Amino acid sequence: MITLVLSGIGAALVVIGTVGILRLGDVYSRLQASGVSDSAGTALVLIGLIVWGGWQSHDATLVLLLVLVLLTNPIATHSIAKSAFTRGHRGERE
Repeated sequence: MITLVLSGIGAALVVIGTVGILRLGDVYSRLQASGVSDSAGTALVLIGLIVWGGWQSHDATLVLLLVLVLLTNPIATHSIAKSAFTRGHRGERE
């Protein structure tokens, strides 16, 4: 049961992030929508997979993948934002 809840919430966060990318117009807003929700969504799905079968030998691979996702997603988001800022994209002004 807890596995379905974790995976469901994770999948919902990924869908919300995808809708945010499609709906928001500014590159910085899109990065905020995708960066936070994709990191959290992927982490919850991976945690759900770890909990699903109990601790087994292949779960170390899932933990490693979880650590890599949690480390690389914010770095990639920051790199894209810095590149947009350096190239002069200031965002939408109303």
